[in-house]
Amino acid sequence: MKASSRLAFGTLFAIVFIDLAGFGIVIPLVPFYVERLGAGPELITLVIALHALCQSAAMPLWGKISDRYGRRPVLFTSMLGHVASYLLLAFADSLWLLALARIVSGITAANLSTAYACATDLTTPATRADAMGKISAAFGLGMTIGPAIGGLLAGGSTMAEANLMRPALVAAAFSLAAAVAIWFFLPETRPPGDGDNAAQRSGSLLADMRSLGARPVISMMLVLALVVITFMAVRESIFPLWAYYVLDLNAGELGIVLGYMGALIFAIQFVGMGRLSNRFGDLRLIQVAVLMFATSWLGLALSTTILECMMALTAQAVGTALFQSSMQTLISKRAGSSERGLILGVYQSSSALARFIGQAGAGTLFGQIGMNAPFLIGAAAMLPGMWLTLRIARRMGGSPPPRAGVDG
Repeated sequence: MKASSRLAFGTLFAIVFIDLAGFGIVIPLVPFYVERLGAGPELITLVIALHALCQSAAMPLWGKISDRYGRRPVLFTSMLGHVASYLLLAFADSLWLLALARIVSGITAANLSTAYACATDLTTPATRADAMGKISAAFGLGMTIGPAIGGLLAGGSTMAEANLMRPALVAAAFSLAAAVAIWFFLPETRPPGDGDNAAQRSGSLLADMRSLGARPVISMMLVLALVVITFMAVRESIFPLWAYYVLDLNAGELGIVLGYMGALIFAIQFVGMGRLSNRFGDLRLIQVAVLMFATSWLGLALSTTILECMMALTAQAVGTALFQSSMQTLISKRAGSSERGLILGVYQSSSALARFIGQAGAGTLFGQIGMNAPFLIGAAAMLPGMWLTLRIARRMGGSPPPRAGVDG
């Protein structure tokens, strides 16, 4: 990587970290924002899921815009949207305002797919796995520090005593800082001429998305993401409530638990992903991740103590670290430079749709079937997930991916 590319990549890493730290400050507390307005588990997770639903609808469009007009304007707009959503969250005194905050955050959530597109712009296929791992590590580092900060800001010995306005205001300040960094320090990374290539390839977003259906490896990856991330989202959305009701954790303790998980994800992605990818291959790491998810969800369902919970979350963190980076790397290798934003946007859209399904359904499973039902069903769902990884391996013939964008 050239010196200018290293500087741009370092700036990108810092921006993703700052933004995700803000996200991490509020996300474990969102269920309690909704609960304070009188909602039960079913409505709590539905309001949480609005973000993912809107993100799923908007991501392919943002990806296409970033291919056509550049990464910087999309990232900058995303950060301003986050600022607005956190301010709405801080001052929401009704469910509809809280829902509006989640809708705004979802529509403008173009940060991660665009950051990954920036990383692919700055790297070669040989260095891409390491770069993707480091961007995912910035995510993990933000999610390590964010929940701990959120718990400290909220305070209170119980959730009923927590101050939920302070975390949202600080999260808004973090996203504003990221927007300033983009405006002044992040160069445009999209290769020259790719905007014209993207415009010539197709004027229709729908046509571009349909064309991906003719590329079987990419299609199966999107389905795999839908299956796995659905139940990652179930765990993400329901875990704070589960930890409160089953383990009696307060805001500070919840922040420490999630911070531990984030720290482990960061360590794996920042230090080890390049070496692991080179030694074992991205697809093998995805298969290990699916096994880790099944183990962790079964472990959570059986947990009755904080120690048992932490052991299960350790497996969850390993699975998350491997799956996030390896899927992004594998799918980016199937994309040409002028379609990276689109394909990564569609991947993030599929992930967001999965999060909506998982988050919206988690409350019903938790409230109507049982507190451990979301985790047990998640463990069982990894069987079709593993089957899909075997199908992808057969389709790829056990060989490295072909030249990007040829037969996807």
